[in-house]
Amino acid sequence: MAGRAFMQLSAVLAFLASFLVLLVDIEAAVTVSVGPAQTVLKENTVVLQCTYSVTPAAQVDIITWSFTSSTESREVVTMLANTQSVFGTYENRASITEQASLRIENVGENDEGTYRCTVKVLSQGSADTKSVDLTVLVAASAPTIVSTVNSAARAGDDLTLTCRSDGGKPLPTLTWFNGTQPMDAGVGEPTTNEAARQVIRDLSLSPVTRFDDQANFVCKADQGYPDQLDVQTAEQVLDVQYPPVASISSNPNSSVKETNTLTLTCVVQSNPDPSQIRWLKVSGDSADVLQTGLTTTYVIPKINRSQNGTYRCEASNGVIPRDRESDGQATVNIDVYYAPKISSSFVQPFEVNFGSSLPAVTCEAEGNPTPNLQWVQVGSGRTFNNPLSFATMTYAEDGTFTCVAAALDFPKDTVNVTVNVIGRPDIIGDSPAAREFMEGKTAQIVCEIQAKPRPSRVEWFLLDSSDNRAIITTGGPYRILQENLPKGMKSILQINSMKPEHSGRYVCKATNTYGEDEQYFDVTLQGSDTTLVIIIVVVVLLLLLLLVGIGLMLAHKRGLLPCKGEPETGKGGRYVSYRDENVTNEFSIEMADKDKSPTAPLPSRVESSQYIPTPLVAASYEARLSGASFGEPRSPVGQDKPDGKKVNSPAFPEPTTEEPPVQTSQGGYRDEDGLNNAELDLSSRKPASRRPIVDPKDTMDMDYPTLRQQTTSPYV
Repeated sequence: MAGRAFMQLSAVLAFLASFLVLLVDIEAAVTVSVGPAQTVLKENTVVLQCTYSVTPAAQVDIITWSFTSSTESREVVTMLANTQSVFGTYENRASITEQASLRIENVGENDEGTYRCTVKVLSQGSADTKSVDLTVLVAASAPTIVSTVNSAARAGDDLTLTCRSDGGKPLPTLTWFNGTQPMDAGVGEPTTNEAARQVIRDLSLSPVTRFDDQANFVCKADQGYPDQLDVQTAEQVLDVQYPPVASISSNPNSSVKETNTLTLTCVVQSNPDPSQIRWLKVSGDSADVLQTGLTTTYVIPKINRSQNGTYRCEASNGVIPRDRESDGQATVNIDVYYAPKISSSFVQPFEVNFGSSLPAVTCEAEGNPTPNLQWVQVGSGRTFNNPLSFATMTYAEDGTFTCVAAALDFPKDTVNVTVNVIGRPDIIGDSPAAREFMEGKTAQIVCEIQAKPRPSRVEWFLLDSSDNRAIITTGGPYRILQENLPKGMKSILQINSMKPEHSGRYVCKATNTYGEDEQYFDVTLQGSDTTLVIIIVVVVLLLLLLLVGIGLMLAHKRGLLPCKGEPETGKGGRYVSYRDENVTNEFSIEMADKDKSPTAPLPSRVESSQYIPTPLVAASYEARLSGASFGEPRSPVGQDKPDGKKVNSPAFPEPTTEEPPVQTSQGGYRDEDGLNNAELDLSSRKPASRRPIVDPKDTMDMDYPTLRQQTTSPYV
């Protein structure tokens, strides 16, 4: 009754507000805003957002929330003058909060629908309404998986797994997975029942195989609201029984050397486990049982070639196989390797005539793997294929041949065969064979003969121009030597002191009981080596003369040899000859380097009229021109200087290559290039009484090399 009275009062107040708006000319408005549609899990709490604004500002008088669904409409709650009235099933569950929002607790499925928020301002006569939808979610029960086979399935059966989910709102989507991989093959379309809120989806496995054993099949139920509803799953691990599937592994491998240990392992996959394992040795259509029990391994210690063959393991577990793949059997072929052994025996020796063919000699051997057979000639090392045969036998094929059987790293097996080649002699080499010897030397013509038996006779002949043969015997310039060889002999014709008459064609002829053979040797005389020696000597002499000439030219260029009409030069310096009419010995003045002090002092000064510088006199002094003074004399040899003083013996200074000095007006000399400015004053020199002064004009026509006396001077 109170609620109805409250509604009637509200209607009256609304009428009064409308009437007041008509009386007052005021532009007024109220605006309502609501939040987005809401989803809420059943029995949870939800808040439906609603806010408003009033222009101009005024007091809100009434806030109302109402509900509408496809089947009914009802009032939820009204707030008037800050007093809330809750209606019907919302009592104690609904309230207005946060300005105008609606809060509903313990939401039920009947609360799903459309809610309207209305705000009224009676003083302005304005109102506004907005709607918001509410969806109520119901969690589905966990899915279940049902199999068409109550117990373990057998390989080859058809199997269907059914996944079912109940009570969900909305109904979930069912998806099948094999482990973590989604499945498409064998997955049926979902079957839904909205009224019963049930969904079903099948997975068909037709047929089930051994690979499905212990497979984990998962059904997932997803209602599409991951933030509010978890994805629920159901799992089914299949137990598929199947007969044994066997394979064999061998250690070390299926090919094993004789005397080694072989271990065979039967690898079995089955459900349930095998109840019996048998090992058999197969021979054609029959098989011998080697071992029975649950042991998966079979060991053969020190295997031998008789145990070569096929081995089989058989496993059973009570499940009847439906195909050959699952018959529980496996086989392996064991190949036992063993060393080669030659089985051939030969009647020896083989005697073959020279020039004929050798029938095939076949070498046979046993072994695994099949041995490689080869013939090797002893001594020469030549190899031949098996069987051994020759179209034309020579003495090179005479001897022992070895058949070698080899396989892997086993020791080789061998057998020897002797081949005797008999027949006429065979002289080695081309015919005619050219031989050239030097005149005056000893010549040897070698005739090498292969024969069995050895030649009974070897003869040498010399052919004349008409090819008539003259037999040669030991004597005179000829000597015949013989040497036995393993397969024959060697005959040597030796000619002492070769001469032109010894040139010609020689014949070596060998004979035995089977026949004979001969060979021609064309012997010629080499030219004498005298001409060659002369040519070599002449060439050597010419080369020596050329080297001497080159040496003289280089010595002249470097000033090591004095030339006619030129001043003599010393080591690196220039020597200028001076003439003293009263001195019989010769000395010269050497030009010193401009940057060095002279080492050879000038003798006592003489008058220039008595000291005439000319190369025609027999006396000369040797000194170095440098600066303004001179050093000590260079090489005294026991004589006094012209002034009577003794001469010392200093070492030679380093020579220079300066130009010879020229005569000055005072009778002295100076450098031509002006670098050495010292002048030699000879005016104070006293003439000696031992020899008169020679007038220069009397010597103008004299030959300089003839008159110049090269005597030993104490200054040289």
